[in-house]
Parts: sequence; structure tokens; C-alpha cells
Amino acid sequence: MTRDEALKKIKKCLALSRSANEHEAAVALRQAQHLMREHGLREQDVSLADVHEVRVKACSTAANTWELRLVGVIADAFGCETFGNLEGRYNDAGAFVRTRHWVFVGMQAAPTVAGYACEVLLRQCAKARLAHIAKQPKNCKPITKTARGDAFAIGWVAAASQLVEHFAQPKADKALLLTYIEQRHGELKKGKARDTTKARKTDWGHFSAGHRSGQDAKLNRGVGGMPAQGRLA
Repeated sequence: MTRDEALKKIKKCLALSRSANEHEAAVALRQAQHLMREHGLREQDVSLADVHEVRVKACSTAANTWELRLVGVIADAFGCETFGNLEGRYNDAGAFVRTRHWVFVGMQAAPTVAGYACEVLLRQCAKARLAHIAKQPKNCKPITKTARGDAFAIGWVAAASQLVEHFAQPKADKALLLTYIEQRHGELKKGKARDTTKARKTDWGHFSAGHRSGQDAKLNRGVGGMPAQGRLA
């Protein structure tokens, strides 16, 4: 019996140990304790078996402020911990390319739904942001267009956060999730966000336009409250 198989069997035994039948409950508890001793497992190991992670590709390699805000809102709403992961590799052409992912860590199906919400809303926000940048005057410098687009995106996220909060609000064992991250990924380093709006002057109009656009953000529910993967808005 492998460790994962033992964990599954222990979880079933622990569920049976809460049976109203005292004899059945006692037998199940003894079986769970026996398996834990046999495989050197602790109660925390059993709890960690319910923790999962989901990765979502970021819009760019830079940790943009607007993107970080959206990821944070989603993680809080679905009771997840989150962090960014920047990886590099050589592609088929021999060039070294970097890719950033947002990682959601949570209990049961929480990270799956959080990842769905992140993927959908990142796509919607990025599309709206590019459309806003396209509206800027042709003589506007690229760096200024980027700053205005980011200000728009920050406003978009502010409005869309209300949708996310209504979509789900589960509780989470924060300490357990942090233990999972430490065991699987080691000690994480604090990254630096890129806020282009500080380098260039952007007025309230860009944030306001993004806020109006963000009110049209959409998330669809499937059967039983799970996302309908074929109905991404």
C-alpha cells in the first residue's frame, strides 16, 4: 500500500469513526490509528491530503499591480493562499523565455474554482485594458499608454472584486495552507510589484473608465455551484 493509498483509507476510516454505531466507530478509529503508525503519518499529514494547488498563467512576466490585486481578491474570496512562480526555459528556437504563473493553494475544490475565476477575469480585464489603450491619442508615448491602461485595469479590478466576493466566501485553515506551501515549495521570497501608474501621470478618468467596464465582468456557475468550464465568459 502506497502512502497516498494509505491516506485515502485513513480518511475513510476517520469518517466512519464518527458513525452513530459505537462498535463500528471504534473499529474504524483503531484501523485509522494502525495505518497511521504503520506508514508514519500524523494527523496533520491526513489534513494536508485535502490541500491542493492550481496554477494559472499570468498576463506577463512582470508582477503588475492590477493583476496582483485581482489575484489577491480571488484568493481571499475562495479561502486560498496564493503566490507567484516565475520560471525560465529554452524554447524550440533556442531562446530563453520566462513564464509567470499564479498558484492558488486551498482545501478541496476551492483552488480549482479560484483558478477558474482568475483565468476568466484576467482574460476579460486584459481585453478591456487593451481596448482602452487603443483609444489613446496616437502621439501618446507607449510608456504613457501602458500607465493609462494599468490605471484603467486597477479601476476594473475594483469593480469586479464585488462580483468575486458574491461568487464564493468559504472559510479556510490558513495555518494548514501555509504548512502545505512550506513543505512543497520551501520558503518563498517577497517579490516586487510593477506599478506603472506612479512613473507616469494618469488622471482619475482612466480609473473611472475601468471601474465602469469592470461592472460588466462575468463569472458563470455550473451544476452544484462549480464553474461550467465550457461557458467561460
